[in-house]
Amino acid sequence: MNFFRSQNFKISVFRINALAWGIFFLMLLIIGRLFYVQILGNEYYFNLGLDQRSIVKDIKPERGRIYAIVNDESSELYPLAVNQVYYEISVDPSKITRPQNVADIFSQALEISDPVEQSKILDKLKKENRFYELIAKDVPLEKVEPIKASLEQLRFDINKEKSEKEQIKDLSGLGVNFVKNVLRYYPDKEIGAHILGFLGYDEQGLDRVGKYGLEGYFENILSGSEGQVKGEADVAGRLLSGDDGQAAENGADIILTIDRTVQYAACRALEKSVAQHEAKSGTVIIMETATGAILAMCNYPSFDPNNYSQVDSADVYNNWAVYHNYEPGSVMKAISMAIAIDQGKVTPNTLYNDEGEVKFAGGYVVKNSDLKAHGMVDMKEVLASSLNTGIIFATSEVNNKIFEDYIKKFGFGESMGLDISQDSRGDISSLAKSGDIFRATASYGQGITVTPLQMVSAFNTIANRGEMMKPYIVSQVNYPDGHQEVYQPEKIRRVIEASTASQLSAMLVHVVDTGHSKRAGVEGYYVAGKTGTAQVADTATGQYHVNKTIHNFVGFAPNENPKFTMLTKLDYPTSAAFAESTVAPLFGEIAKFLLEYYQVAPNR
Repeated sequence: MNFFRSQNFKISVFRINALAWGIFFLMLLIIGRLFYVQILGNEYYFNLGLDQRSIVKDIKPERGRIYAIVNDESSELYPLAVNQVYYEISVDPSKITRPQNVADIFSQALEISDPVEQSKILDKLKKENRFYELIAKDVPLEKVEPIKASLEQLRFDINKEKSEKEQIKDLSGLGVNFVKNVLRYYPDKEIGAHILGFLGYDEQGLDRVGKYGLEGYFENILSGSEGQVKGEADVAGRLLSGDDGQAAENGADIILTIDRTVQYAACRALEKSVAQHEAKSGTVIIMETATGAILAMCNYPSFDPNNYSQVDSADVYNNWAVYHNYEPGSVMKAISMAIAIDQGKVTPNTLYNDEGEVKFAGGYVVKNSDLKAHGMVDMKEVLASSLNTGIIFATSEVNNKIFEDYIKKFGFGESMGLDISQDSRGDISSLAKSGDIFRATASYGQGITVTPLQMVSAFNTIANRGEMMKPYIVSQVNYPDGHQEVYQPEKIRRVIEASTASQLSAMLVHVVDTGHSKRAGVEGYYVAGKTGTAQVADTATGQYHVNKTIHNFVGFAPNENPKFTMLTKLDYPTSAAFAESTVAPLFGEIAKFLLEYYQVAPNR
């Protein structure tokens, strides 16, 4: 038995020694590892830990604002597109202890009166197994503040029933969270929406970018450049401090030539006229004659860029003032007459025996719109009575290529270079074809297409004594570094002689005084202008629609020293057959306002 005890003792000592040596080597390994980590690998592991705690946070720049001038007598600016703080409100239902109270606060502040919608909010608050439920997006600050105040009172009431350790310290502890967002806001809503465009989502649906109008055209200038900050984060991933990165560069502010007072008056008058004459749509453009500055640009129907998705069709986003290509009809007779006079082919007193029709090779016959022969008439009467045959006579001796060149010099068939998206070219390609019929039909506004901006610019050239001004809508760009880019009026070219422009202006006054445009006149002033009732081509058949027309009137006032040039246009009106009953009175209404607004002294 002693032998076995001795053997067991030896085995135990061996095991103890083995365990001791094992522990020794393990400790040695740990010490070695610690030595490596703390001494030899100190820099590596320090940087590794720093990287794990570091985050890079993007800094969003502030988008540039867009302004109009308030009125003609003030340098004060009116904000058309600004940045406004909105909030996203969400809840953590697992923390909500009084769902009915919280639901009542939301319903009252968010003005939710529908019991069904109120019930939906309450249902979200009662989902105790959920940690996130969205209550509302894009909530303005004026609604958030009363919500916070009411919730703070609720938190105070709840805390009265709790011990000091159980106290709810903030609104997130109550289960309500507010996330701040800066979004685009358009104070005038649908007024001028086509000028501005809107801020929508990119193709990936992630970032907001400018769409249409100035927002789209000047996206790079308005958006600025993102910055970044790199720093240390806490356990929740929130930035504690930042000492490295690049500052964001805010977008530039844009100041327009638009007069907000004029814009508002013109757009409201257009809206009323579209409704009165049961038209599909309409356009008004007002240009300062001497400079080419756009004072107003309206389209109706319009849309609210704050809620741009709430439209029946994306077609409403299109700025028809610069985008719509249409056959202008008889307003083109003023341009054609200017060409004939400038070429010395006719004078205002040149006589013509109107037989009611003109025949061309190939069997083409052109008649007057009233299907009548007017006998011996001069060129003043050709414009006043809007005779197709008369304007064909006036331009018949003008070489077709020269006629085409004049049309191009007036700005047709090319972009006007306006700093806005969708600036279209129109189509005058028919003038390059051989045959007098193409020049003849173009002379009274058929077979070619123009844009409203091109048309008002061409008339502005006549009003400006033959010199064409470049249309512009941006007067100044203010960059965040203090640099300013100022836009000045720009003469493009002389199109017709000043004497030609003066003769034609007098003829256009005669049109308003005695012709189809009487309702465009303003008592006490010489107003010059011309109507056009244009047929609409059916693209499917190549024929003209029987019951669709476009009415437009283009003119300027006062005749001797024009302050403004204006186009008024209605698409497919149904209340009257001719422009003299629709767009002529619309022009007269707005012209009367403008002459009074600019305090232009009567000249007759």
